[in-house]
Amino acid sequence: MAGSRLPFGDPFAENTSLNGHLRKMVDDLVRLGITWKEAQAEIERLYIERTLTGCDGNRSRAARKLGMHRNTLNAKIEQYNLNGDHRS
Repeated sequence: MAGSRLPFGDPFAENTSLNGHLRKMVDDLVRLGITWKEAQAEIERLYIERTLTGCDGNRSRAARKLGMHRNTLNAKIEQYNLNGDHRS
């Protein structure tokens, strides 16, 4: 990520495999004609879904892990229709 540093370190510098996977995924999205907005929404949906699962459906804990207010998380759960059971 040229020019920018993530506040928790650079996982791409530490894990070149992750960098390669991300680059391939982005190449595939571009090749398929997926827009940035569509890709961003799908990544956000998956990230929220996986975090909720990892938190056994606990929205307060998931919101903290995601770095967002619980009300924002609730709105995104509604937006992405993620009202199902997210327990592992």
